[in-house]
Amino acid sequence: MQGYCLNSNRINQAQGLSNINVQRKPNGHLRLTIHAFGSTYYLNLEPNLDLFHPEAVIHQDVQSIDFGIPYKGRVMQANADPVWYNQEQKDSSLGWARIIIQKREDQPLMIEGAFKVHEDMYHIKAKDTYHQVKRSGDPDMYATSDPMVIYRDSVVTKSIQEESKYNECGVNTPVFKHQDLLKRSEGCPLTRKIIYMGVAADCTYVQHYKTKEAARLQIINDFNTASALFEETFNVALGLIKIMLMEQTCPVQLDPAAAWNRACEPNYSLYDRLSDFSLWRNQTGEDGAGLWHLMTNCPVGLEVGLAWLGQLCNTGLVKQKDDKGKVRYVSGASVSSITRDEWKIIAHEIGHSFGAMHDCNAQNCPCTSGKCSCCPLSDSQCSADGAFIMNPTSNSSVERFSPCSIKTVCSSFPSIATCLSVHLQNLFRLNTCGNGIKEEGEECDTGGKESTCCDPNTCKLINNAVCEDMNDGCCHECQLQPSTYMCRPALSPCDQAEYCTGNSSACPPDKQENDGSVCGLNGLTCASGQCTSRDQQCLARGYRMNITSSCLVRKEECKMLCEFPGDQEKCTLFSSNFLDGTLCGENGKCFNGVCEKEVTEVKEVKATPSLSPTIFAALITTGGVLLLSSGGFWFWLRKKKAEKERTEISTSSSMTLVNGRIVK
Repeated sequence: MQGYCLNSNRINQAQGLSNINVQRKPNGHLRLTIHAFGSTYYLNLEPNLDLFHPEAVIHQDVQSIDFGIPYKGRVMQANADPVWYNQEQKDSSLGWARIIIQKREDQPLMIEGAFKVHEDMYHIKAKDTYHQVKRSGDPDMYATSDPMVIYRDSVVTKSIQEESKYNECGVNTPVFKHQDLLKRSEGCPLTRKIIYMGVAADCTYVQHYKTKEAARLQIINDFNTASALFEETFNVALGLIKIMLMEQTCPVQLDPAAAWNRACEPNYSLYDRLSDFSLWRNQTGEDGAGLWHLMTNCPVGLEVGLAWLGQLCNTGLVKQKDDKGKVRYVSGASVSSITRDEWKIIAHEIGHSFGAMHDCNAQNCPCTSGKCSCCPLSDSQCSADGAFIMNPTSNSSVERFSPCSIKTVCSSFPSIATCLSVHLQNLFRLNTCGNGIKEEGEECDTGGKESTCCDPNTCKLINNAVCEDMNDGCCHECQLQPSTYMCRPALSPCDQAEYCTGNSSACPPDKQENDGSVCGLNGLTCASGQCTSRDQQCLARGYRMNITSSCLVRKEECKMLCEFPGDQEKCTLFSSNFLDGTLCGENGKCFNGVCEKEVTEVKEVKATPSLSPTIFAALITTGGVLLLSSGGFWFWLRKKKAEKERTEISTSSSMTLVNGRIVK
């Protein structure tokens, strides 16, 4: 097992964004005009129907915009026809665009997504989302009054590349001859196909985005953007056939049927989560999904994503033991964690499912005897220098598959891509009667199932029903439950049970104990509904690096600063934050990576203390191998010195099944 790591990339420049100009065109087509970085960009867009059922009903009128619906299109020249482009215009466009349009209460029009101009990628996020996922070195945008933030990959600073025993992101695949690898036949579809996928979000993912609706929109945004890469490369679109969102409060008693839905735990790795998710995926049966993907906020150490190699369309289950004798389950499944550019981690892991192995880099080149355990750049050049999305470590400035990956995937399609479709599917969709979610304008929605309470075709109540059991937690046999009925039990010491009101079919909003409430021994307090502590969160994130506690001398930090094993003078900063509500400093609580204090009646916001810009690599030698941490950064904390020195790395990782065995 080997790991190859690339230091995290930091955004040098980000701008606030507002006043998006929108031109409405027939058939739901739009033209957005965006002003940023001294330039003006014109995005010609249409609803991305590949992501949804082609015949699904959308509640809209032609003059309105579908808020929360994903759009796809091209970035055009200013003089291009604002009506939708034809193939000739597409060929002359500046690049692709994937956007979701939102209208938040009491806020102007907002968009999120990405667009590409030539070889530069632009990312747009809501300001609050940007601060939820930004890395520690990225610019703070709290001061801007603009509701959105835009940044581009060309102003991202790359750091040095080193090896790390901690980053288990490498994929050691079977040995291939260069000639066999680079001279494969095509095999990718000539006409557009769709791979329908199921996506599940565990409790930690929903908790991070605060609400199920926000988590759902983020998932749709991620897959809408990732699909552009697969469409342009393989002529295969990603479609969502089902989205499953768990409650944001993680259960105390695990459901054996969904063991993957749990809080971050020190002895439960991404490998464990993927194995349990694969077992669950197999038990769902034939649901029309060629792949299932799990979204979590539980990276372990430096791992942020895992996948089984070449398991596209595999709904079966392989049961086997790993190197330590533990039973593992393999199916068409993958998992990824929350990162700044989340869609790229998803695309990387789905790439593994499609059969792409990691691209070669400096650590596994040159290949000896004309053989490689990775995907070489060409027959004459081994290393791809981290220039493509299948690089074994996270590189936020790339968004293309290498020529080797393309040939590898296309050559495997005839044998594994048996579930690609152009046919109608029962597709989950926003604002659609029949998706199983009661939305604005609907009295009920059974997902197409017959009911004595609801007409599945019109989403209207029938037979004098006042509610629908499938949609409402306080409904029983089409009538309201009494106020004594518990509609949502407490799931943890930091959660509260909810009871029906007796006059509404909806279960009251989920309530949690106040952040900071004592919930256990050894300093455990409530934070975002979890019974946890700074030490517990560091243990869950860093146990594979023997990290067991938080950084004692920096208790005011809300970035995840954890104590280096056996050395209180040295700490590790991971590229994530402590949970909102975690105690910090003197009577403070963390919120979006910042320690907020309550001082009498005046609220003081204490920004994260700045660290010295002097960057260095804390090099460790083990068994004669030079190692560099890669998912957080080490810096020395000398109590008598004000200067703190640091370096940061963030990585992506993957697991594979090759020839009936598990390989990392």
